Parts: sequence; C-alpha cells; structure tokens
Amino acid sequence: MTVDVMTSRPPSPGAATFLTTLTGGGPVPGPPGPPPRQRGGPGRPAGLPALLDAEVDPDTVDREGEIPLSLIARLKDLGAFRLSAPEDLGGLGLSPQEVFEVVEAAATRSAAIGVMLGVHNGIGVGTSLLPALPYGSLRDLIRRRVTEGVISGFADTEPTGGGNRWPRTTATPTADGSAYTLKGDKLFVSNGPVAGLLGVTATVREPDGKRVGLAVVDTRSPGFEVRAGLEYLGVRGLPNGWLRFDEVVVPRDHLVTVPDGDPRHTPRLMSAVLSARLLIQAAPALAIARNCLRWSREFVARRRIEGIGLGEYDLVQRTLAAGAADVRAMDTVVRWSLGAPAPHDRWFERMAARNFCTDACARIVDRTVSLLGGEGLETARSKRRRGALPVPLERAYRDARMLRTIGGVDDMLDVRMAQALLAHVADGPGHDPEPVALADTGKFFPRTEGHARALDGELARFSAVCRAAGPQVTGADGQYRLLLLGRISRELFGMAAVLAAAGNDGQHRLTDIHCTAARLRLRDAWARFDTPDEADHSSVARALVFRDRHMDELLGL
Repeated sequence: MTVDVMTSRPPSPGAATFLTTLTGGGPVPGPPGPPPRQRGGPGRPAGLPALLDAEVDPDTVDREGEIPLSLIARLKDLGAFRLSAPEDLGGLGLSPQEVFEVVEAAATRSAAIGVMLGVHNGIGVGTSLLPALPYGSLRDLIRRRVTEGVISGFADTEPTGGGNRWPRTTATPTADGSAYTLKGDKLFVSNGPVAGLLGVTATVREPDGKRVGLAVVDTRSPGFEVRAGLEYLGVRGLPNGWLRFDEVVVPRDHLVTVPDGDPRHTPRLMSAVLSARLLIQAAPALAIARNCLRWSREFVARRRIEGIGLGEYDLVQRTLAAGAADVRAMDTVVRWSLGAPAPHDRWFERMAARNFCTDACARIVDRTVSLLGGEGLETARSKRRRGALPVPLERAYRDARMLRTIGGVDDMLDVRMAQALLAHVADGPGHDPEPVALADTGKFFPRTEGHARALDGELARFSAVCRAAGPQVTGADGQYRLLLLGRISRELFGMAAVLAAAGNDGQHRLTDIHCTAARLRLRDAWARFDTPDEADHSSVARALVFRDRHMDELLGL
C-alpha cells in the first residue's frame, strides 16, 4: 500500500522555534508550557504509581532481567499501553507532556518499565503509523488491536547494523500478488518478545525493482519467532529480542511504502522517532536524575564529619546545587520541546533534548556516586545485608550509561544534529541575520542578565560559524567538528530554555548555576573546534586496526 499522506512536509520552522534563533533568524522565544506539574494528584493512568510501588521490585527485575508477564497484564488493564490513543479506542487521550510524565513516573520505579512504555507509546505502530493511514484493512487492524491494549514496537536494526539504506530483511510478493512473504532477522527490538504488532522494515522486491517498505506484522503469524531474549548492560528487564521472520505472510495492504522514497525518512515518521526518543531516553534520564537528587539530599542530611553536618561543606553544597540546576534544566528543555501545538513544529528541540537530558543525567549520577562513596561503593544488596539504606546507585549508574546508547549512540546523534543544522542554514536566506538581543527583554536579575548577554554573543557566533563552516566539516574526516557543533548547539538551547523560563528568585539561582557550568562547557567545546593543529589520531587508529607490529609492541597487545 502506497501512502501519500506520509510524505506531506511539516510546516517550516517559524519564529517560535529555537532553530530559527540558533541559525540567526530572530529572538529567543519563551518556552510555552502546559500547566504546572501536579504533584500528589491522581495518577495518569489512575493507579499506576500505586501499582508499581506495590508490585514492582526493581532489584528483582534488574537481577533476573525480566518484567513479570503478570505485571505487564496489569499495566495493560490500567491503560498504560493506550496513553495517547483517542478515547474512542479506549485510550486516555493524553497530551505529549502528560505521556512523558507517566513514562517518567514509571521509570522512577524501574527504568526497564519506563522504557517499555516509552517504546510502545512513542514508536509503536498505533502512535507512529495509525494517524497517517487511509481507511482500509490495515487501519482497521491497528485500531482493533489498540482497543485491545496491544503492545507494539519497531524492528529496524539487523545483524549488519541499524538504519541501513537497504534492509537485509526482504518482502517478496506471493504468486497471486495478494501478499508478501517476509524473511530476515532483526536484532535489539525493544518490546519485540512481548509485542502483538510490530513495524518491520524490509526491502520490497517487485518485478519493476526494489524499494523500502514498512510491514505491520501480527506476531501470532506463522513463521514469526523470538530467537532469543537480549540483555543490555543497563535497563535490565526491558523486553528485547532477536527476532526471525521465516516466510511470514503479510497481506499486501499491510505493507506501507511511499512514492519515490523510504518510509523511515518521511517527516511524519521522523517526527515520531524524535518524540519517541524523549519518552525512551529523556523520561528515564529525568527520573534517574530526580532519584539521585533525592538520594543525595537524604545522604547529606544524615551524615556528619568531625561534628559538622555534611551539607556545610563547600564541595558538597556545589554537588547538590549542580544536581538541582541540572534537573531543573532537563525539565525545562523537555517542556519546551513538547510545548508546541504540533510536534513537528519543534523538531530541532526534540532532537537536542535527548542528548541534553542523557548527558545531564550522566553528570548527576557520577556526582552522586562520588558523594555517596563516603559510606562505601556498594550495591544495594550489599548495603541491605549490613543494615544500611539500600540506595540502588549501581543500577542507576548502568541505566544512565545505557540511555546514552539505546536508540542511537549519543555521539552520532550530535553529528546528525549538526548536519541537519548546516542543511537548514544552507537552505535558508543568504543575508546576514538580525541580532538576537535576548538580554534586552528586561526580565533578568543581575547575574542572569550577564548570562543572557553572553548567550546573545554565543548565538551570533554559532550562526556565523554555521554559515561559514559547512563545506569544511563534511565527510568522514569532519565528524569530530560536527560532533562539537552538535554539542555546542544543545548547550545553547539549554541556556536559552532556562533563561527564558526564569521567573522568580529560586529559578534565577538555579539558572545562574546551570548557565555558569554551560558556559564553561561551551568554552571547552569552542577551543576544541578552533584548534588548528590536531594531534594525529588517524595514523594511530589505522595502526591499531591493521595490527601494526611496532604499535602492538608499544602497547603490549
């Protein structure tokens, strides 16, 4: 089935997006946000926090690497797999921000459960594909299964890698032309072992040539097999699998293609992927960060050294304050990214928010490990044996590192973000941009006004570099400079978000701490970007890859 609606392009970024500001087109907008977070109110879906608190032992999930099927069934009953589905399908009809908050709440108890819900509600076929489908058998199938509370996922990665132009999995027409037979393997498919429906990418072999298609597979079909459950270094317990499709029959109308293109690269599906990353990575990252801040505060409150409360020491105060500023920045960036009327209106913000949040989470976890190391770097199990408070810091450390890799390695996402920015600049107007002048809004306290003026200068510099440096940072040998541009862009976004949202003294103090640290990170990134004489990394790497005898002797390999 060829779907034209999937190729419709979203509106071009307007003045209310940070992308326009970043590339020199206008002032920094304020982050429109939903109503303030309601703490202590009814759960969405009702009963989810109580269910997780009563029935989830995250240590057991992590140790055994499995979420009990009975718990998954209870989550279905609560509507956790129908968060954004319309009410006429039995869904809760939640907004993107509300879905994010539900996933974050689940991840606060167990990162594995949070990611499982994020995958389904972010990139599952009911969320990513259903809105684009015309009336017909595929739409009817998905609507029916969504009503039943089906779990879904997206299968693209193969043994040869993810995102390849031509998937090794093939879809071949049957003799009568009424269906396709799907054959191939997929790896690292989150929710794959428990999914009822899967979106599966395949190379479609037609008599007139080949093209990429997206098949919707009912996992009850003959020939579908979960070859093995896969276990990650972190987020253990997340249902993840190596899947095999051995001549699985897919009705012709259940395989989607687009005219002259690849369904994966349509604006609609790419927009869904960006939103999914916020649910799959940013929501658990924010949950872990908040947990670490709670653990740090409780630890500091109960510890004394030489009769002095731990919270009176300068380094401890800096650790707590930095963590608080990072948590507030993560929350602000997410709200800005999800605050647009239409998700595709803020594609750059959502692209940047994933790495912004997972990096900030990594910083918070690392500082928490150092702080709580004062009573021993133990696992929660070891602490429990000796009667100490069993803070699961080791699990948080592994989970946080995993979030920087799952769904795409963080370094490569920064590279792709920079490529997208340079492409946007190349397609934009050729004249010099108007000055941004964020600091002229008159809303800042003295210290934050200084950060706003610094951001004005940084934005002007970034825009000029993007307009001048495009040809110099293309190709494989320019990846490092692209990486730096990507990191710089998200630091600028983070500064803009917290500055624009600062409305009272408490917010300004947190904003000051975040912006001070961000400017130091920017200074380092710019210094690396501007270094004219780089060390010779390539020859050392080639010597290692090709097993140069002298290099092996030097390194004892």
